[in-house]
Amino acid sequence: MRQQNNFSAFARSYCGAWLLPLCLVSVFPLRGQEQDPYVKAVAAFQQREYGRAAELFQKAETNSPGITDSLLYEGKCYVHLQRFAEAENTLRHFVAANPGSADAMYLLGYVLNRENKPKESLEIYTKAAAITRPSGDDLKVVALDYELLNDNSDAIHWLERAVALEEKNTEAWYFLGRTYYTSGRLPEARRAFEKVLELDPHNAKAKNNLGLIEESSGKLEEALAAYRNAIAWQGGIEHKSEQPYLNLGSLLITEERAAEAIAPLQTAVALASGNAQCRLRLGTAYMRVGKLAEAQKELEEAVRLDPQDAVAHYQLGRYYKEVKKMDAAQAEFRRVAELQSRAVEEQKKPLEK
Repeated sequence: MRQQNNFSAFARSYCGAWLLPLCLVSVFPLRGQEQDPYVKAVAAFQQREYGRAAELFQKAETNSPGITDSLLYEGKCYVHLQRFAEAENTLRHFVAANPGSADAMYLLGYVLNRENKPKESLEIYTKAAAITRPSGDDLKVVALDYELLNDNSDAIHWLERAVALEEKNTEAWYFLGRTYYTSGRLPEARRAFEKVLELDPHNAKAKNNLGLIEESSGKLEEALAAYRNAIAWQGGIEHKSEQPYLNLGSLLITEERAAEAIAPLQTAVALASGNAQCRLRLGTAYMRVGKLAEAQKELEEAVRLDPQDAVAHYQLGRYYKEVKKMDAAQAEFRRVAELQSRAVEEQKKPLEK
């Protein structure tokens, strides 16, 4: 086991569900009016008024430093508000005064992960592991840290441990399927996503990913059906993902069904206007059906959003060529050649060491 693998856990759930129960520890009762900010903070936290609760917990700590766990719950408020820099600062102060608090350690690790600081986060897990044994959720998030470090092997290891520990941990199975998929282990990925659907029969993310597996296996009609099911299952979800719409539209383009691809790709763009791939695919579909003005808008936006995407430059070059803007087309094709040459050089670098 490598040193980084002597981790621990991190927030009790990657989704933050463990933050919701209020298990406040009143170490010492306060007297008179000094207790009011803390009591009010507890009530606001229970009502999920996290901004107000954070202010009240801060006031309670100022009034009686170190007497309650106000800083810990102020940090939890900031996590709910996705104000991670403030959460880190608050939790570090609490951990410094309470080095034996596993709850605070796990939460600080979670915050560091969300701030894209996986190495620091793993150091915190290591300390937390010495205090409290990790749960399946903890192992799941440890694995997500390894993914941030581009270490799929360790990510798979800890996700497999997570599902062995908690067989009904749907999210751990989902992330395991994703990591298997990105590692090219399609049979294992399929089994993981099927397990997600066994536990949660209308899990749109798992169904969408099964569509990707079907597409990779050449089962295109099955893939189209999976994407459509994933879209249908998102009907009651407040924050829909653009991915099944993007995947459906992209496959329809591949199948020379560009006219059918436009509607799902328009939805993908509406859901994720800053996603360069959604713009690129929609622009490509417009090109295929001769809607050149619409194609220009989407392809130029795709290049603006991701100037390093050679495919986007190529498609934009094709558009300019189609409308007889030859200088602009040649400029795009030169850019494609530059990006492809750079990619080749980048691939050579490891061989030169």
